[in-house]
Amino acid sequence: PSTCRIWGDPHFETFDHAFVNNFAEGEFWIVRSKMVYIQGRYLATPYTNGLSATHAIAVGGPFLLGHTIVVGPMDNGQILVDGQPACSGFPSSMDIAGVATLRYDNQGTVVDAAQAHLDKHIVHLDLPLDTHMEVMRWANHINVRITMTPRVGGQSGDCGTFDGNPDDDTTGNAVYGSECLFHHMTPVRPSPEHDIEECIRNDATKYHMALRTCRATDEDAKNKHSAKYGCIFDVCFAGPQYAAQDAAM
Repeated sequence: PSTCRIWGDPHFETFDHAFVNNFAEGEFWIVRSKMVYIQGRYLATPYTNGLSATHAIAVGGPFLLGHTIVVGPMDNGQILVDGQPACSGFPSSMDIAGVATLRYDNQGTVVDAAQAHLDKHIVHLDLPLDTHMEVMRWANHINVRITMTPRVGGQSGDCGTFDGNPDDDTTGNAVYGSECLFHHMTPVRPSPEHDIEECIRNDATKYHMALRTCRATDEDAKNKHSAKYGCIFDVCFAGPQYAAQDAAM
């Protein structure tokens, strides 16, 4: 098995350990395979200057035998099982028709170390096919850890192809129409047209602050698959909250 981590606005460390980003709004495939469907809803927050963060995650597909699970943030989201509120108490747990179990508590480690001092609200999902998820619910967004084995027949999505080759992992795998596991679709809005070269040209002081904050180099800023690229981008464009999270990764 391997783990995909999702944090911030949103950044991904894929199953094959590539570092990729998706700053657009809308619903996107995180894992798409014959049996396992995992989708993310990415929306802008008051803290990201128009860039998206992961607002909710939805799980479904044949491996859940028709059931769906949706987890959103604390302030404007819910935990839903088959469209109905679930685990309204804290801590709490439930069995989903003998297919999966859901546990909601403050146990476990968070994806981003910058939030380790905050009160934790973590949803643990034990799913079929040795698939396990932890969803950290914060005020306006969620962070996610997905652990699974490569799916027979291949897979795609923002967590990558899980084929042992990090170079073929990309984001932007939009969900369309009847594929959507959420109850409604969000219009896909392309990500703001920013790049780090713009930051260098327009605000060199902020760029150099980004390098210091992220403990990064000019080479990191040129490589979109660098673990530090997302942090530099966030210091330049997304605001201090997500920059602080990235710097702690």
